Amino acid sequence: MCLANVFVLCFCLVAFALAAEPPVVQTRYKPLLCVDGYLFRDLNANGQLDVYEDWRRSVDERVEDLLARMTLAEKVAQMMHPTFIPRPDGSPPPFMEKWCRDLQIGFVLVRDLPSARAAAECMNRLQEWCEQSRLGIPIVVSMDSIHGLSYVNGGIVYPHNLGLAAIGDLNLVRALVEAARKEHLAVGVRMTLSPNADLATEPRWGRVYECPGEDANFAAEFVRVYVEAYQNGTALNRDSIICCVKHFPGAGPQMEGVDMAPIVSTPETLPLHLLPFKAAIEVGVASVMPYYSIPLALDTMAALGSRKTLQDLLRQNLGFTGFINTDWGMQFGIRQAGMFWGREISNDEALIIGIEQAEVDVVGGASPRDISDVVRLVEIGKIRVERINESVRRILRVKFMLGIFENPYVDPSHAEKIVGCPAHQALSLEAARRSLTLIKNTGILPLRNVNSILVAGLRAGDVDSLTGGWTSKQTGLTIVEAIRALAGEGVRVHYVAENVEEARVRAAGSDVAIVVVGEPAYVHNPPWGASTLELTSSQQKLLEAVHETGTPLVVVVLLARPYILTWCAEKADAIIIAYLPGTQGAQAIAEVLFGRVNPQGRLPIQLPRNMEQVRNQRSDLPADLTDPLYERGFGLSYSG
Repeated sequence: MCLANVFVLCFCLVAFALAAEPPVVQTRYKPLLCVDGYLFRDLNANGQLDVYEDWRRSVDERVEDLLARMTLAEKVAQMMHPTFIPRPDGSPPPFMEKWCRDLQIGFVLVRDLPSARAAAECMNRLQEWCEQSRLGIPIVVSMDSIHGLSYVNGGIVYPHNLGLAAIGDLNLVRALVEAARKEHLAVGVRMTLSPNADLATEPRWGRVYECPGEDANFAAEFVRVYVEAYQNGTALNRDSIICCVKHFPGAGPQMEGVDMAPIVSTPETLPLHLLPFKAAIEVGVASVMPYYSIPLALDTMAALGSRKTLQDLLRQNLGFTGFINTDWGMQFGIRQAGMFWGREISNDEALIIGIEQAEVDVVGGASPRDISDVVRLVEIGKIRVERINESVRRILRVKFMLGIFENPYVDPSHAEKIVGCPAHQALSLEAARRSLTLIKNTGILPLRNVNSILVAGLRAGDVDSLTGGWTSKQTGLTIVEAIRALAGEGVRVHYVAENVEEARVRAAGSDVAIVVVGEPAYVHNPPWGASTLELTSSQQKLLEAVHETGTPLVVVVLLARPYILTWCAEKADAIIIAYLPGTQGAQAIAEVLFGRVNPQGRLPIQLPRNMEQVRNQRSDLPADLTDPLYERGFGLSYSG
C-alpha cells in the first residue's frame, strides 16, 4: 500500500468509529478515497468517487453505472466461467494474470489446492490481478465442492449426499454446510457448484451418490436447508457463498443410466423432479445449472440450450430471478443434442442458441477464446447487446451483494486456523458415523475377543475410495489403518489388496475377515459402466475365497450406486453400507465394527435383487423396484 493510501486510511479510521458498521475496505494496487469520512476503493483510478465505487449507493445504481462504463468485450468476459488447475505449490499459473487483469473474466473454477494457506494466497493473487484491471472488477472463484471444501487438502470433506440422506437429520446437514461455508469464506472461494438436487431414481446412473436419496419431499427439504446455510440466509450478503443448484430440470432419470443421455421424465413425473429446485428458488438460490441432457418432457434441445426449459419453465413458471450458469461445455451439450436428432450444429450456432435464444447468463467451462467469438456474433447482429446486458446485470448484482468490490481479500493465517479445524472434523466424523447402515448381522458384530483379523480389498487401502468423486487428493486414514489403530497392539491385522489365494490363506488363520467392496473414485462415468451394478469378478472371487474358509465374513460396501448384493445377503455374516463417507469415514467404519458406535443409518434408496429388476424399473420413478433385496428405509442396529 502506498504512503498516500496509509494517510487516507489513518484519517478515515476516526470517522469509521462513528459509522454504523461500514464494510471493511481493502486495496492493494488502486488508490483509496476518503469521502465524508468513509473509505472507498478508486477501482478505475480516476481520482474521484464514481457511483459503482460507492458502497452507500443501492446495488441497482452501482450496477447501471458500471455497466455503462464497460466495453462489449468486458461485458462478455464477465459471462465466462473457465477452469484452472493451480501449480503443485498452489500458486496460479501465469496465464491467469491475463485472464484476470487483461480479459477481466467474471468467474473461474478452481481445483486441487494443496493446503488452506496456499488456497487463500492463490485467491488473493487472482484478486490482485483483477484489481489491476481497467475497472477493477473482482472475480468470483467457484469450486465443485459438493461435500465440503473438497478440493483443498485438509478441508472438511463429509459424506456425499446419499450418505447424508441415510441419516435424515436436517439439523446436522445445516451444521455441516455452515462449517463448509466458513471454510470457503476463509480461503476466498465464494461460489459452490452445489447442491445436487437430482433424485436417485435411476440406479445405474453414475451420479447417484451425489443425490439426496430418491424421496422428493426429503430432497426438497435437504436442498432448502443446504442453500440457506451456504448463502447465510435467503438473500446474498457479505458472508454468503453463492449456491448453484443442479442439474435443472432434474437429471436423475438418465435414459438407461447413461450419463448425458436424454432425461426420460414425463409430463406426469417431471413435477416430482422439480420439487427440490422449487425449494431452492423459494429460499433465494442465486444460481441454477442446467444439464447437458435433453429433457424429453420439455424440448428436443439439451437443457442448457433450451428456451422452453430455461425461460418458459425456470424463469416464467418457477419465478427464478438469479443467474443461469450452464454445466461445463455449453457448446458441446448443444451440439450433442443436435447429433442425437441427426443435425449438425456449428460452434457459432451453439453460442447463439445458448446465449441469445435460451438466454443463459454464464457459460460454464468456457474458453477465453469464446469472448471474441461472442463479440463477433454481437457485432454482426446474431446476438443482441441488450441480451448481453441482461446477463451482466445479474452477474454484477451478485458481486455487489457479496461485498467483494469493497474487499475481495482473505487472511491466509485465518484460513489455516479455520479450514479443517477440530470442530469441523468432529462434525464430519459424526456424519460419517451416523450414515453407516447395517443391513445384515448374524451376531458377528460388534467384534469381540478377536486375535486375528483379515482386511481385504483394494478399497480398504485407498482414501480416495472413501471420499469419492469431486474431491482432490486428501490425507487421512484408510480403512485398514483405522482398523489396526482401534484393534489394539495385541490383535494381528493382515491386509490383502486383491490376491485371492493369499486372502484365502490369511482368512483361514483369522478370527474374522472384513472384505471392502465398491467402485474406485470417479466423477461422471462409473468404472463398472452403466450396464451393470454387479460386483466385479475380482471382488466376487475374493468374497468367495474368504467364505469358503468358513471364517466369519463381514462385507463393507463403499456404495456410490445401489449395487447388487444378493450373494452377500445370502453368504456374508454382516453387511455395512458405508456409502462414500468422507475423510473421517475410515475411523467411523472401525468404530462401528468394534462397537464403539451403534449403527443407525437407514437406506435412502432401494437395493435391487438382480439386474432384471433394474432393467424393468422406470428411470423417472422412485422406489419402484418390485421385491427389492432391501427396501428404502431399512437399517439395523446393535440394540435391536
